[in-house]
Amino acid sequence: MTKFLFPAIGGVELNAKGVLTSVAMALVLGLVLSLVYLYTNRKRGYTSDFPAAIVLLAPLMASVIFLVNSSVAAAVSLGGALALLRIRSNPRDTMDITSLLFAIVIGIGCGTGYYGVSIVITLILCAIMVILSTVKFGIPKKNLATVKIFIPEDLNFDGAFDDILDKYTIDWNLNQIRTSDFGSVYELRYTVTLSDKTDRREFIDAIRTRNGNLDVVITLRDYDSVPSGK
Repeated sequence: MTKFLFPAIGGVELNAKGVLTSVAMALVLGLVLSLVYLYTNRKRGYTSDFPAAIVLLAPLMASVIFLVNSSVAAAVSLGGALALLRIRSNPRDTMDITSLLFAIVIGIGCGTGYYGVSIVITLILCAIMVILSTVKFGIPKKNLATVKIFIPEDLNFDGAFDDILDKYTIDWNLNQIRTSDFGSVYELRYTVTLSDKTDRREFIDAIRTRNGNLDVVITLRDYDSVPSGK
């Protein structure tokens, strides 16, 4: 059993038993990873088909490993698989990218026959994921948000909303100014720290009375750092 889980030399026998064992092991570990992903992202949210993609990616990578015999072809195949991460990636989905890489590592481990190492890595890293999620590691305790205010081009935006932001926020910082709708509208983007007593509807209404009732968008930023100040 020990030799099976921790072989001295990796490799999967290309017969029915070897292939099925490798795929089954990768599928089980991929399922474990997917369940941990669902648990750790239950509050943040996720794309509905992403957990299933994690489950399938691990046995898929295992299949790539033992179907490709030459090292050059294997490198090209792995490079193509990793390139998919760039297509799927989004700056806000860092944990999604990490989970995809995790599934690829599981697939490589099972595809090369290192089942014991794959199991140990999966258990350890999944435990770390749960712990980081439970202690809310890296998540600031302040109510951070991004406020996007759209104003007409004839409105002078310099200091136009300073008094409102001072009233309804603890701290704020103007991060970006850009034009929209072919220059007919300006978009101001602020990073703000809201107090627990802030009435968000009242905050939005105060801004709307000054920006000509154009759009105001507040996006919560639970995972961002605290603004440095004005």
